[in-house]
Amino acid sequence: MKLYEIIEGENKTIIGCLLCYEKSGDYVVELLDGIDEWTAPLLFDKYVRAGEYTIPRKAGKLWVEERVIPSDRQNIGSILRNHKMSSYNVQKLLDVSKGRCAQDNMYLRPINKLPEYVQRRTENYLSDCVALPSNRLLCFFNNGTTKMSHLSGYTDIDKVDSVLRNENVYKTCSLAAGGRCITFNNSIDIQYTLLQERGEAINISLEDFVTFAKQNVLDTTDICKALDCSRQNISYFVKSDRLTPIKEDVRGSLFLKADIERIGW
Repeated sequence: MKLYEIIEGENKTIIGCLLCYEKSGDYVVELLDGIDEWTAPLLFDKYVRAGEYTIPRKAGKLWVEERVIPSDRQNIGSILRNHKMSSYNVQKLLDVSKGRCAQDNMYLRPINKLPEYVQRRTENYLSDCVALPSNRLLCFFNNGTTKMSHLSGYTDIDKVDSVLRNENVYKTCSLAAGGRCITFNNSIDIQYTLLQERGEAINISLEDFVTFAKQNVLDTTDICKALDCSRQNISYFVKSDRLTPIKEDVRGSLFLKADIERIGW
């Protein structure tokens, strides 16, 4: 991950931080608390008016793309050669331009660690999320809270209704942008703030959840040892519906410990 301070050039004032997640291609902007819509980049004024200073990754990426040479520019080939680039790379072009563009006086300055105000905010971000049956979302947060909500409570967000209609898309649920949102199909995002606000508090922690998994989920090798049998026996139990794997893989399957114990009763 690369980090930059966002500087307003005229007054040389720091207005925020840009986080570039190189592997995922995400760009996240964290603005300083309390800046007004006139100080914030034009693209982010609506978020600032709403009191939001962690900018959604899609808006952050759009802001970055507006500050680099577009890939369809007529002389892009010669520009890339001049900068010794073999292919179009947003991150490298951002470094070359220092994030400057004709629309404003802002530029980027590389930094080595997260600013303190960003570190504070990470305490409220998501640490994990489980997409449960019946479109229920179990969300764990870094601050130790856990919230349960139904996906139907987020249909005001663009395209969430399409997730409700497609179970395969629903199952793609994962964290994105360092836990600032969950995403479906890496394209339909729900911000952590909404999951906190709309979710119902659940008295279970991620530590509890992990402990349950460690103590109550066994793989095929564990089961063979517990039952003193071969993998062929396990396969027979599954085919005869005496065992139901909770997850299947070509290298083996996972089972609940309680189901294995019932085999020995």
